[in-house]
Amino acid sequence: MKNIITLVEYSGVAIERGGTRILEDVSFSIRSGEMVTIEGAIGTGKSSLFKTLYADLPLAGGKARVLDFDLNGLPNRKVSKLRRRMGIVFQDYQLFDNKTVEDNLLFVIDSLGYKPPCDKKEYIAQVLDRVGIPGKSGTFPHMLSGGEKQSVAIARAIVCKPELIIADEPTGNLDEASALHIAELLYSLSQEGAGVVVATHDENIFNQFTHRTLRIDNGTIREQ
Repeated sequence: MKNIITLVEYSGVAIERGGTRILEDVSFSIRSGEMVTIEGAIGTGKSSLFKTLYADLPLAGGKARVLDFDLNGLPNRKVSKLRRRMGIVFQDYQLFDNKTVEDNLLFVIDSLGYKPPCDKKEYIAQVLDRVGIPGKSGTFPHMLSGGEKQSVAIARAIVCKPELIIADEPTGNLDEASALHIAELLYSLSQEGAGVVVATHDENIFNQFTHRTLRIDNGTIREQ
């Protein structure tokens, strides 16, 4: 049995956006090997909360640790070290349009200095097969459907075997079949030992899988 460790620990955290406090008294934890969904209406602060997880938005109060890094006053030189241990799936994919799918993933592998277990091209082909888009290595992002782009975004996030996967509304713009595929994939990654945290308003899709649910309501977060 794999050791279960705490990857994220928030205690009494306050979050501000544009000088306005949007969340306070935020307390929760995320452990390895579990999937956690964070639900809430649009504009309630899900994305801002996620930005604090990868140190793109400073805490306005409280204490938090992510992957053994203390977020309170985290120096810039340590931010990149934190992000090297996580995979981030953004709402707008953030793929390089002038690079093929393979080159998008190669860029991450080379940037992080990751050593795949086999030849890089072979390894990337395996990852793309894993996320359900085999044979797309030489395709450019503009040639892909929304579901395929999201699969590439997830492939890029997991290609270096992160401990924590952060997915911001990964099924928001997808048809039901594509959304279910993405949800299944994220759940399977948690079953392999990663911590997976997903911001979503698509509750029905994720309710098909065992997971914990945190809900943002009235400016704070509570476990369902």
